[in-house]
Amino acid sequence: MKLVFLAALLATSFSGVYSQTRDSTNVKPAQQANSNDRRTGYETYQSTNQMVGAGPYTMVNTIDNRYEGLHGTPYFLPGWTKGQVEMNTGKNYTNVSLKFNAYQQQLVLLRTGINNDSIIVNADQVRRFTLTSVDGQMYLFERLPMAKTDDQTLKNGYFLVLYEGKTALFKRITKTFNKADYKNAYSNDIRYDAFSDAFSYYLLKPDQTLTKVKLSDKSLIDAFGDRKEELKNFIKQEGLSVKTEHDAILLVKKYDSL
Repeated sequence: MKLVFLAALLATSFSGVYSQTRDSTNVKPAQQANSNDRRTGYETYQSTNQMVGAGPYTMVNTIDNRYEGLHGTPYFLPGWTKGQVEMNTGKNYTNVSLKFNAYQQQLVLLRTGINNDSIIVNADQVRRFTLTSVDGQMYLFERLPMAKTDDQTLKNGYFLVLYEGKTALFKRITKTFNKADYKNAYSNDIRYDAFSDAFSYYLLKPDQTLTKVKLSDKSLIDAFGDRKEELKNFIKQEGLSVKTEHDAILLVKKYDSL
């Protein structure tokens, strides 16, 4: 994948914003030719005499065809979706084809005017971007390079915005990758590589302190640090469980209103 600057993305309108790296996730591995369509469990031979040292103690190369391929995707949404990119300079690019690689935390853009080439947008130039799914759901992602946190990797990735006011609630969407494990005596008999979803939640306070939280009233109230009794009363009055994103958002909104 070519890493170019954002001007080159949209056929000269995104000048100087992308680095030059080709999106390797678009490259499909070449298929290997099958020289024997009727395999019987052995590598291709014209006759058993072609097996080296044919005899009662001969070791035969067998075909291990148990591998089931790749399950899942590194992308937040599997296909190209229309979206918008807002740069740190304040410039916006609308109605562009985007993918978010959650595994590598990279925003990928399709240059439809240049042989449908895809490129990685330089994250340092991006403030936020939106994706719209096929069913019309809109997702807003932001970078938080100025957040106060001991985990520096958080400053280089993207967060899905759940609520944004004086205080903000974010969802960190990532992917884990697990290789197939079936080839030895102590394997787990997992015959495929797999990408799996991984989520975590963060509270951003007005002083830019970024705190990891769980979807629970205790975790969120502890992260707020004050107004605890008022928030506990609000939870009781409204009958909230705070085990869902919806209830967590209501609690953060209430905190902002106090």
